[in-house]
Amino acid sequence: MARIYRNIESLKSLKYELESRGVTRFKSVRDIKDFLKKFDSEKQTVLNDTKNELDEEYHKTCIRLKNNTQKKIEITNLATEKIDGQIADLQSKINIIHKKNSLNFINKILSSVKLYYLNKQCNDFKGRKSKILNKIVQPLSQKIKIDQVFINKYESNKQILIERSAQIKIKELEFTRDVLEECKNLISGAIGENLVVKEIKKLSDDFILINDFKLDFSPPIFHKQQNERIYSIQIDHLLISKAGIFIIETKNWSKESVNSISLRSPVEQIRRSNFALYIYISENITLNEHHWGEQKIPIRNLIVMINNKPNTQFKYVSIKLLRELNAYINYFEPILTEEQLNKITSQLV
Repeated sequence: MARIYRNIESLKSLKYELESRGVTRFKSVRDIKDFLKKFDSEKQTVLNDTKNELDEEYHKTCIRLKNNTQKKIEITNLATEKIDGQIADLQSKINIIHKKNSLNFINKILSSVKLYYLNKQCNDFKGRKSKILNKIVQPLSQKIKIDQVFINKYESNKQILIERSAQIKIKELEFTRDVLEECKNLISGAIGENLVVKEIKKLSDDFILINDFKLDFSPPIFHKQQNERIYSIQIDHLLISKAGIFIIETKNWSKESVNSISLRSPVEQIRRSNFALYIYISENITLNEHHWGEQKIPIRNLIVMINNKPNTQFKYVSIKLLRELNAYINYFEPILTEEQLNKITSQLV
């Protein structure tokens, strides 16, 4: 299996973009593809799960309402019995005072005062009986009211209740789908580059793949052919082999994109990278092992199209479909030794 270094650039960019938007549920491109493919079914799953949760909550609420209603009756009966007992006790004291007619003048005055307060206390109990009972059972009454409201909503508008309860999760799903739609170019690129990596992994360990290969130049190098100064280059995949180096750019384009004149030419892009890499290698890697002199390291330009490619051929660049990739790479005969391969790899990794 080919040796692989670094993560693909479009996957890193996609991960950064998604995380910056608060989307963190995906661990791979496959997860994203599965989500988009199964979006409607996942949305329905949310509704079904919400329905099941509400059904279970309804069942529990009915049981709780029955228990709390019975509990309220029991507490009310006990509290009523206690209050009635206090009233009866006060009334008994009042009756005793009324029966004492042979009291002297001072005792009568004292009894009158005591009778006044007993009557006042007794009437107060009678007048506040309902309020006292309501206050005692108020916490239970509140729970009963809440449960009754839920049961009424469930029984009269079950579907609306399900949709409202699932609304937050549904909105999260729709937001994630919208973010992915906005990132479709990054996703497409990540899918394409991921497929290329999987294909190259099938090669032997004589092949070394560096994903997201970058070089910076300070001072910049001048590319006369394109009349520009090159400060840096970024290559989707740099494949090092005993047959030389392959600069690989991946394009997961539709037929419309392949034929579009508004997109930047990947041919110009890869030839620019080839020139810059050639300059870097010339200045940093020397192969003096051959007795004829310094040995050249071939650098080949390869654009891999995942599904569609142009019918036209171009100078200095080969364009292959994904299924043609490994056969094309293996076509070239080895010209480098194991030692030379390792030397190049150690400089470029």
